Amino acid sequence: MRLEKYLVLCGVLSRKKIKKAILEGCVTINDNIITDDSTYIDIEKDIVKFNGVIPKLKVLRYFVMNKPAGYITAMEDKNFKTVAELLPDFIDKNSTFPVGRLDRDTEGILLFTNDGELNHTLSYPDKKIKKRYLAHLDRTISLEDIEQLKLGVTLDTGYKTLPCNVEYISEKKIYLEIVEGKYHQVKKMLKAVNNKVIYLKRVQFGKITLGDLKLGEVREINREDII
Repeated sequence: MRLEKYLVLCGVLSRKKIKKAILEGCVTINDNIITDDSTYIDIEKDIVKFNGVIPKLKVLRYFVMNKPAGYITAMEDKNFKTVAELLPDFIDKNSTFPVGRLDRDTEGILLFTNDGELNHTLSYPDKKIKKRYLAHLDRTISLEDIEQLKLGVTLDTGYKTLPCNVEYISEKKIYLEIVEGKYHQVKKMLKAVNNKVIYLKRVQFGKITLGDLKLGEVREINREDII
Protein backbone atom coordinates (compact mmCIF):
# COMPACT_ATOMS: atom_id res chain seq x y z
CA MET A 1 0.00 0.00 0.00
CA ARG A 2 1.22 3.51 -0.79
CA LEU A 3 2.43 5.45 2.25
CA GLU A 4 0.12 8.38 1.54
CA LYS A 5 -2.95 6.13 1.30
CA TYR A 6 -2.01 4.31 4.49
CA LEU A 7 -1.82 7.57 6.45
CA VAL A 8 -5.11 8.74 4.93
CA LEU A 9 -6.74 5.50 6.11
CA CYS A 10 -5.27 6.07 9.57
CA GLY A 11 -6.95 9.46 9.63
CA VAL A 12 -3.91 11.38 10.84
CA LEU A 13 -4.50 14.41 8.58
CA SER A 14 -6.14 15.37 5.30
CA ARG A 15 -4.52 14.06 2.11
CA LYS A 16 -3.05 17.47 1.26
CA LYS A 17 -1.55 17.94 4.73
CA ILE A 18 -0.17 14.39 4.73
CA LYS A 19 1.78 15.08 1.53
CA LYS A 20 3.25 18.21 3.13
CA ALA A 21 4.11 16.39 6.38
CA ILE A 22 5.92 13.63 4.47
CA LEU A 23 7.97 16.19 2.53
CA GLU A 24 8.88 17.86 5.82
CA GLY A 25 10.28 14.58 7.19
CA CYS A 26 7.55 13.88 9.74
CA VAL A 27 7.17 10.24 8.69
CA THR A 28 9.49 7.30 9.18
CA ILE A 29 9.38 3.71 7.99
CA ASN A 30 11.38 1.36 10.20
CA ASP A 31 12.99 4.46 11.75
CA ASN A 32 14.16 5.80 8.37
CA ILE A 33 12.82 9.24 7.36
CA ILE A 34 10.78 9.01 4.16
CA THR A 35 9.99 12.04 2.01
CA ASP A 36 8.35 10.28 -0.95
CA ASP A 37 4.58 9.86 -0.41
CA SER A 38 4.40 7.18 -3.12
CA THR A 39 6.67 4.81 -1.15
CA TYR A 40 5.10 1.37 -0.82
CA ILE A 41 4.82 -0.25 2.58
CA ASP A 42 3.98 -3.72 3.86
CA ILE A 43 1.43 -2.98 6.57
CA GLU A 44 2.08 -6.37 8.13
CA LYS A 45 5.85 -5.90 8.49
CA ASP A 46 6.83 -2.22 8.20
CA ILE A 47 6.65 0.09 11.22
CA VAL A 48 5.36 3.50 10.17
CA LYS A 49 5.57 6.44 12.56
CA PHE A 50 4.00 9.86 12.20
CA ASN A 51 5.76 12.43 14.38
CA GLY A 52 7.19 9.54 16.37
CA VAL A 53 3.82 7.86 16.99
CA ILE A 54 2.60 4.66 15.34
CA PRO A 55 -0.82 5.44 13.80
CA LYS A 56 -3.55 2.83 13.67
CA LEU A 57 -5.78 2.06 10.72
CA LYS A 58 -9.32 3.34 11.24
CA VAL A 59 -12.27 1.04 10.98
CA LEU A 60 -14.01 2.54 7.95
CA ARG A 61 -17.78 2.74 8.26
CA TYR A 62 -20.57 3.79 5.95
CA PHE A 63 -24.13 4.83 6.77
CA VAL A 64 -27.12 5.89 4.70
CA MET A 65 -29.87 8.18 6.02
CA ASN A 66 -33.29 8.87 4.59
CA LYS A 67 -33.09 12.57 5.33
CA PRO A 68 -36.34 14.35 6.20
CA ALA A 69 -37.03 17.96 5.25
CA GLY A 70 -36.24 20.64 7.82
CA TYR A 71 -32.63 19.63 8.53
CA ILE A 72 -29.53 21.18 7.01
CA THR A 73 -26.60 19.03 5.89
CA ALA A 74 -24.13 19.98 8.59
CA MET A 75 -22.77 18.51 11.80
CA GLU A 76 -23.53 21.62 13.82
CA ASP A 77 -25.28 24.94 13.37
CA LYS A 78 -26.48 27.67 15.71
CA ASN A 79 -29.65 28.51 13.78
CA PHE A 80 -31.01 25.33 12.20
CA LYS A 81 -31.59 21.67 13.02
CA THR A 82 -28.83 19.51 11.52
CA VAL A 83 -28.68 15.97 10.17
CA ALA A 84 -26.21 15.17 12.96
CA GLU A 85 -29.13 15.30 15.39
CA LEU A 86 -30.68 12.32 13.60
CA LEU A 87 -27.59 10.10 13.83
CA PRO A 88 -27.82 7.23 16.37
CA ASP A 89 -25.53 7.28 19.40
CA PHE A 90 -23.42 4.40 18.07
CA ILE A 91 -22.07 6.65 15.29
CA ASP A 92 -18.99 8.72 16.19
CA LYS A 93 -20.01 12.25 15.24
CA ASN A 94 -16.43 13.52 15.64
CA SER A 95 -15.11 11.43 12.76
CA THR A 96 -18.18 10.76 10.60
CA PHE A 97 -19.35 13.33 8.07
CA PRO A 98 -21.95 13.63 5.29
CA VAL A 99 -20.90 13.13 1.68
CA GLY A 100 -22.09 16.13 -0.32
CA ARG A 101 -25.27 17.85 0.76
CA LEU A 102 -29.02 18.00 0.43
CA ASP A 103 -30.93 21.26 0.80
CA ARG A 104 -32.88 21.83 4.00
CA ASP A 105 -36.20 21.21 2.25
CA THR A 106 -34.96 18.17 0.30
CA GLU A 107 -35.51 14.59 1.47
CA GLY A 108 -33.82 11.32 0.63
CA ILE A 109 -30.51 9.54 0.51
CA LEU A 110 -27.64 11.10 2.40
CA LEU A 111 -24.44 9.15 2.88
CA PHE A 112 -22.18 9.42 5.94
CA THR A 113 -18.68 8.01 6.36
CA ASN A 114 -15.34 8.40 8.10
CA ASP A 115 -13.62 7.32 4.87
CA GLY A 116 -12.05 10.55 3.65
CA GLU A 117 -10.75 8.97 0.46
CA LEU A 118 -14.20 7.78 -0.59
CA ASN A 119 -15.73 11.12 0.40
CA HIS A 120 -13.28 12.82 -1.96
CA THR A 121 -14.02 10.31 -4.74
CA LEU A 122 -17.78 10.71 -4.49
CA SER A 123 -17.56 14.50 -4.35
CA TYR A 124 -15.25 14.83 -7.37
CA PRO A 125 -17.23 15.89 -10.50
CA ASP A 126 -15.17 13.78 -12.93
CA LYS A 127 -16.31 10.57 -11.21
CA LYS A 128 -19.85 11.17 -12.54
CA ILE A 129 -21.67 9.48 -9.67
CA LYS A 130 -25.32 8.88 -10.57
CA LYS A 131 -27.90 10.78 -8.50
CA ARG A 132 -31.62 10.18 -9.09
CA TYR A 133 -34.32 12.51 -7.82
CA LEU A 134 -38.09 12.45 -7.59
CA ALA A 135 -39.38 15.95 -8.31
CA HIS A 136 -42.91 17.29 -7.84
CA LEU A 137 -43.46 20.37 -9.97
CA ASP A 138 -45.53 23.53 -9.73
CA ARG A 139 -46.61 23.45 -13.39
CA THR A 140 -47.35 20.79 -15.97
CA ILE A 141 -44.16 19.70 -17.72
CA SER A 142 -44.29 19.31 -21.48
CA LEU A 143 -42.52 16.77 -23.67
CA GLU A 144 -40.51 19.67 -25.11
CA ASP A 145 -39.35 20.63 -21.60
CA ILE A 146 -38.31 17.04 -20.94
CA GLU A 147 -36.31 16.89 -24.17
CA GLN A 148 -34.57 20.15 -23.22
CA LEU A 149 -33.63 18.74 -19.82
CA LYS A 150 -32.30 15.55 -21.41
CA LEU A 151 -30.06 17.49 -23.76
CA GLY A 152 -28.84 19.90 -21.07
CA VAL A 153 -30.06 23.36 -20.10
CA THR A 154 -28.32 26.62 -19.28
CA LEU A 155 -28.69 27.57 -15.62
CA ASP A 156 -29.07 31.14 -14.37
CA THR A 157 -25.35 31.02 -13.54
CA GLY A 158 -24.55 30.53 -17.23
CA TYR A 159 -23.49 26.91 -16.73
CA LYS A 160 -24.71 24.38 -19.34
CA THR A 161 -25.65 21.09 -17.70
CA LEU A 162 -24.63 17.72 -19.09
CA PRO A 163 -27.19 15.51 -20.81
CA CYS A 164 -29.28 13.58 -18.27
CA ASN A 165 -32.05 11.03 -17.98
CA VAL A 166 -35.64 12.15 -17.35
CA GLU A 167 -38.53 9.78 -16.66
CA TYR A 168 -42.07 11.09 -16.97
CA ILE A 169 -44.39 10.01 -14.14
CA SER A 170 -47.32 12.38 -14.51
CA GLU A 171 -48.02 15.96 -15.56
CA LYS A 172 -46.29 17.37 -12.49
CA LYS A 173 -43.95 14.54 -11.45
CA ILE A 174 -40.68 13.33 -12.95
CA TYR A 175 -37.58 11.36 -12.10
CA LEU A 176 -34.41 13.29 -12.95
CA GLU A 177 -31.06 11.48 -13.03
CA ILE A 178 -27.87 13.54 -13.13
CA VAL A 179 -24.14 12.91 -12.66
CA GLU A 180 -23.27 16.45 -11.62
CA GLY A 181 -23.72 18.19 -8.29
CA LYS A 182 -23.96 21.93 -8.84
CA TYR A 183 -25.54 24.04 -6.10
CA HIS A 184 -29.35 23.71 -6.27
CA GLN A 185 -28.88 22.03 -9.65
CA VAL A 186 -32.19 20.18 -9.95
CA LYS A 187 -34.18 23.25 -8.90
CA LYS A 188 -32.24 25.46 -11.31
CA MET A 189 -32.68 22.98 -14.16
CA LEU A 190 -36.46 23.09 -13.77
CA LYS A 191 -36.33 26.87 -13.46
CA ALA A 192 -34.53 26.90 -16.83
CA VAL A 193 -37.63 25.36 -18.44
CA ASN A 194 -39.93 27.82 -16.65
CA ASN A 195 -41.04 25.45 -13.91
CA LYS A 196 -40.53 25.16 -10.17
CA VAL A 197 -39.73 22.25 -7.85
CA ILE A 198 -42.15 22.10 -4.91
CA TYR A 199 -40.93 18.77 -3.49
CA LEU A 200 -37.62 17.00 -4.03
CA LYS A 201 -36.35 13.62 -2.87
CA ARG A 202 -33.07 11.89 -3.75
CA VAL A 203 -33.97 8.24 -4.31
CA GLN A 204 -30.62 6.92 -5.56
CA PHE A 205 -26.96 7.81 -5.00
CA GLY A 206 -24.43 5.64 -6.83
CA LYS A 207 -25.73 2.10 -6.23
CA ILE A 208 -27.60 3.06 -3.03
CA THR A 209 -31.39 3.08 -3.10
CA LEU A 210 -33.77 3.85 -0.24
CA GLY A 211 -35.46 0.46 -0.15
CA ASP A 212 -37.65 0.32 2.96
CA LEU A 213 -35.63 2.94 4.88
CA LYS A 214 -38.10 5.29 6.57
CA LEU A 215 -37.72 9.06 6.89
CA GLY A 216 -35.16 9.89 9.57
CA GLU A 217 -33.81 6.33 9.77
CA VAL A 218 -30.15 5.41 9.38
CA ARG A 219 -28.71 2.10 8.22
CA GLU A 220 -25.09 0.88 8.08
CA ILE A 221 -23.94 -0.35 4.68
CA ASN A 222 -20.75 -1.68 3.08
CA ARG A 223 -18.43 0.24 0.78
CA GLU A 224 -19.26 -2.08 -2.12
CA ASP A 225 -22.92 -1.06 -1.76
CA ILE A 226 -22.04 2.48 -2.80
CA ILE A 227 -20.12 2.45 -6.10
